[in-house]
Amino acid sequence: MPEDRLMPNANLRILFEAIEEVMGENGAKAVLKSGGLGRFVGNYPPNNTELEATFADYGAAQQAVEDFYGPRGARAMLTRIGRATFQRTLKERPAILGLAGIAFKALPMGARMKLVLDNITKAANKDVNLRAYLREEPDAYYYVNEECPCRWRPKHDKPACFVTVGVLQEAMGWATGKNFRVEEVACISNGASACVYRIPKKPIE
Repeated sequence: MPEDRLMPNANLRILFEAIEEVMGENGAKAVLKSGGLGRFVGNYPPNNTELEATFADYGAAQQAVEDFYGPRGARAMLTRIGRATFQRTLKERPAILGLAGIAFKALPMGARMKLVLDNITKAANKDVNLRAYLREEPDAYYYVNEECPCRWRPKHDKPACFVTVGVLQEAMGWATGKNFRVEEVACISNGASACVYRIPKKPIE
């Protein structure tokens, strides 16, 4: 295993809250216990930005959901957890999106998408201790994460970061009112050097 990496307490707390929202209190307890995270039952990390939570624990929580539902069932659950994670982040830490004072809804759809993706990328680097950047192609944006909690999960034969897929889906839906087919096209957990997410510029019809 690589040496552990730290993230803000609030990020791990919001993930646990999102798991509880989607799976219910008892489901969340069962998942935490089965994932070796029993110490967090009734004792979520504090809602602050101190770098005291770990990427390993964040990855273990996602893996525990996957183990609970099996790979196929977990995909839908983890995507829902990702969507809830974005909404909770928006509610509890709105400054992270950096949109205060911007006439956001007056912007064209493409500009809204780019602005939100830029701000998610900035927050990933500045606040979450990720190493991320955004690449733009004619038909899509590519959100690239060079560090990811999946590094601390078992190897997978397919991309496995469905929480981040859900976060990006919900972010684009929130920004535009439309649905986008976000997909992870490369993943550290199956040997890639970075986790890469494709966000098409056109919504699902």
